[in-house]
Amino acid sequence: MWWVENSKLLRDKKKLKMSFISGLNIALVLLVLNLLSINLGIFSSSFMLTSTVYVLLGVLFINIPFTNLFSVLRRGKNKNINFPKATIGLVFVFFSFILLFTIKLQMLWIASVPLFLSGLDITLHSLGIKRKEIFLLTVTAFVYSLFFIFIQSTIPIIWRSIQQFSLGFSSAIGSIIGKSMLFGPSVSGLWILYIFIIFSTCIFILTGLKKKNYVKNLLRFALNILSLFICWIVYLIILGVVGFESNSDAANLHYVFFIILLIPTFFYLYKTMPGFEYKSLPKPKDKKIVHLIKNGSVWAVIFILISGMLLTVFIGADNSKADSEEKNILFYAQNMLGSWDVPEYGRYGKSASGMFGLLPYYLSLSGYNSRIIVDNKTTFFNETFPVHENITRYINVENYSTVIESDQITADLLTDIDIFVVINLNVSFSDNEHKVIWDFVERGGSLLVLGDHTDIGGMQGPLNSLLEPAGIRHRFDSALPIDSEFRWTQCYQLMHHPMTYKIDRMDEISISVGASLDVNKNSFPVILGRYGLSDIGNHNNSERSYLGDYQYNPGEQIGDIILCAGTYYGDGKVLVYGDTSSYQNSAISSTLPMIHSVFSWLGSSRTSNIELMQTAVSLVLLLIGVILLAILRNNTIHFAFFPLALCIALVISAIANPMILSKDGIQGNIVYIDASHIERFNLEPYGDDSLTGLSLNLIRNDYLPIMCTDFSKDKISKSEILIFNAPTKMFSADEVDFIKQYMSDGGLVILSTGYEDKDASMPLLNEFDLDIYDIPLGPIPYVEDDPEKYQKEPRFVDSWPIIIGDESITETFYGIEIEGETYVLMTFTQYGEGGLLFISDSRYLLDGNTESLDDYWPGNIQFLKNIIDEFLDRGVLQ
Repeated sequence: MWWVENSKLLRDKKKLKMSFISGLNIALVLLVLNLLSINLGIFSSSFMLTSTVYVLLGVLFINIPFTNLFSVLRRGKNKNINFPKATIGLVFVFFSFILLFTIKLQMLWIASVPLFLSGLDITLHSLGIKRKEIFLLTVTAFVYSLFFIFIQSTIPIIWRSIQQFSLGFSSAIGSIIGKSMLFGPSVSGLWILYIFIIFSTCIFILTGLKKKNYVKNLLRFALNILSLFICWIVYLIILGVVGFESNSDAANLHYVFFIILLIPTFFYLYKTMPGFEYKSLPKPKDKKIVHLIKNGSVWAVIFILISGMLLTVFIGADNSKADSEEKNILFYAQNMLGSWDVPEYGRYGKSASGMFGLLPYYLSLSGYNSRIIVDNKTTFFNETFPVHENITRYINVENYSTVIESDQITADLLTDIDIFVVINLNVSFSDNEHKVIWDFVERGGSLLVLGDHTDIGGMQGPLNSLLEPAGIRHRFDSALPIDSEFRWTQCYQLMHHPMTYKIDRMDEISISVGASLDVNKNSFPVILGRYGLSDIGNHNNSERSYLGDYQYNPGEQIGDIILCAGTYYGDGKVLVYGDTSSYQNSAISSTLPMIHSVFSWLGSSRTSNIELMQTAVSLVLLLIGVILLAILRNNTIHFAFFPLALCIALVISAIANPMILSKDGIQGNIVYIDASHIERFNLEPYGDDSLTGLSLNLIRNDYLPIMCTDFSKDKISKSEILIFNAPTKMFSADEVDFIKQYMSDGGLVILSTGYEDKDASMPLLNEFDLDIYDIPLGPIPYVEDDPEKYQKEPRFVDSWPIIIGDESITETFYGIEIEGETYVLMTFTQYGEGGLLFISDSRYLLDGNTESLDDYWPGNIQFLKNIIDEFLDRGVLQ
C-alpha cells in the first residue's frame, strides 16, 4: 500500500539522518581532540582553541533542537522534557566553555571535552533523544585526557617509549621502501593514531566484552587495530615517497592521515554499534550520606579527583629558603665560548651587545647573590671590559657580582652555592673537578648547563663529558623549526613542569639555533621542538661553525626534538639547554619570566623522591578508581561525574601552582615594554620589526627593560617607564585610569603610534586632547640620497602630524618644517610627577630605525639618550 511504502521511506530517511549525525559527531569530536593537542600541523594554540570552540558549537547545534526547546520553555512545562536534567546538562556544557576561555592550560582544555560531551549527553536524554555515540565519545575523550596528562607530566618512561617507538617504526618502514626516515610522533602522525586506537578500544570495552559473541567481537577489534596500523604504514610510505620540498611539508599532510583513519573506524562502528545498548545509569535508591559513602563508584570519582590533582600540582616547587635569604649562584666564566660584556655607548649592533653579562645583573636585582669564578681577574676584566675610546658605561660587573679567582672548582667554592651555572664549556673539567661538581649535585645542589650547536668552539666533548652522569647529551646538529619562516613560536611543545608553567607566550622562550639533546630513561624533556628538525652538522663547514644545510635530508630526525631537558640526581637537579640564546643580553628582556622560573625550580626543595612519591600515589589512586569503576555493575552515579572530577582536579592545580611557585620579583630602574595590547612588533630579537635596539639603549642608560605580556598593574606600578609601541587592542577605561595614576605617581609613559594604528590608543590620547592628522609624512628626513648628512639627526620612518588640542598642558618635543608648514612629530604632556611622551610613528622605536643586527642609526640612539637625560634633569625620572 502507498502509505506503507511512504512510512518505510520516512523511516529510512530518519535512519539515514541519524546515521549522518552520528558519523558527523564522531568525526568532529575526534577532530577536536586533535585540534586541542595541536596534532594537525604547525598552528598556534590560540588558533586551534578558536577552531575548537567553533567545532564544539557546531556539535551543539547539530544535536540539540534549540527551536523546539525554546518553544517549550516559553509555553511552560512539557511532560516529554526533564527540565532539571536539561538544566544540569546545559550547565556542564557552559562550564566546559568557561574552562576553554579562562584557563590557559592545554591539559585542562582537553579535559573539558568529555565534560562538554557529558553535558550534551545529559541534555539529549532530558529531551528524549538517544545518541549512542555521544557516550562512547565521552568515555574516549575522558580516557584520552588521562593519557595526555600522563604524557605532559614528564613521566620519563612513558614519553621516551612513545618517542623511541615512533623513531624506530618509521626507520623500519623507511628501510623497507629504501628511504632513510626518522620521524618523531608529531611528524609521523603517531599522536593522531593513538586517539583513534583509544576510541576503538573504548568501543570494544563498552560493546565487545560480552560473553555472547566475545570471540567475534575480539576478532573485529583486533582487525580494526591492525587496519589502523596499516593506515599508518601507508601514511609513512606516502611521507617517504613524496619527500618534503620545504621543511614544513612534513606536518602539512596530517589532515589527510586523519581522514584516512576515519575509514576503518567507521567500518568498525558499523559492525559494532548495533550491539551497543546504552541505558541511563540508575538513580540511587537511598540518597542518605551513609549509603553514598558505601557506594564504590562515588569513591572512584574521589580517587580520580585526588589522583589528577596530585599528578599535576608542583609539590615542593617553592623556594627551599626563606624569601628574605638570597640564593647563591656561581657562574663558571672560564674555558667557555662567549663573553660577559654588557651594552655600552660607543659600540653598537649585535656584536657589541655582549652575550651573558646581563644575566647575573638581572638575577642580582631579582634577589639572587651571583658570583663569577675565573682563573685570573686581571685577564677577565681586560677581556670583558677592554679600554676603548669614547666608551661610556653605566653597568659594571663588580657592581652586581662577586668575581672569584680560582684555577679549579673545589668543594669549598661550592659549599654555600645553590646553583652552579656552566655555559659553552670548551675545555673539560678535571676528574677531581668532575667529582666535586657531582657530589655537589647529589647533596642537593643544582646544575644548569647551557650549550650550543654543532660542536662550535669544541664544546660538545667537554659538555657531554660533564653531563654523562645525568644521561643527557648535546648532539652534533642544529635544532631548527620547520615553520616556513624558521620561527619557533608555533613549533614548541612545553611539558607540564614548574619551569614552563609561567610562560604565557611562546615568544618568551627565544631559542634560536642550538643543538638538540639526547636523554636516557631517567631524564625528561622540558621544552620540545614538536615541529623541529635535527639538522646534522657538517665537519667540513668550518667557516660557518659546522652548520648543516638548514634543510631536511633523509636520515635526519624531524619532529619532537628535545631543546631543553632535566633530570634529578641524588637530592639535586640538572637542567640542560641545547642553545644559549634565551640567556643572552639581547633576549633577556623577553625571556626573564622563563629565567625566573628556571632558577626558582633549580633553587626549590622539589626532589626526585617527592616527584616519585607524588607520581606513585597518583597512579595507585587512579588504578583503584578504574578498578572500582570496572567491577561495579550497578553504578549509581552518572559517568559525567568522572570528567567533572578530572576538570575540578586540574582547576585546583591551576589555582594552587601559581601560589606554590615563587613570585617573580625584581627591583631597580625597571622599564616595561607592553606586549599585552597586540602591539606591532616582534618579540624575537634582532628583526627589523623588533625592539631589541630600544632595549639595548635603555640598558646603556642603566634601565632594565622587561616585556610585559599580561599588563600586571602591580608590576608596572614599580617601574620607572612604560612603553607602548603601536597597540592595536583598545585601552579600556580602567587601564586609562591606571595609566594616568601611574603618570601622576611619577611614571613616564612613551606611546609611539601612527595614524593607521591610532584607534586603540585614542581612549588615552583623548584624555590629553591629542590626536593625529591624516597626513602621511613618511620618512622624516628623507635620507636615502645622502645618509651621512643626516645620520646624527633623529629619523622617522612612517610619521604623521600630531594635533595638539591644549597647548597649555602639552609641549612640542620635536617638530619639523616642510614648505613653510610646521609639523609636530613628538610631544610631552606633564601629568602629576610624570607624563606622556607621544611619538606619531608606529615604526620609530623598531630595530630597523634604531639598532639592528648589522646596522644602526646614530641620530636615534643619541636622541633616545637625550630624551632620558632631559627627563632626568626635569625630575620626571629618578
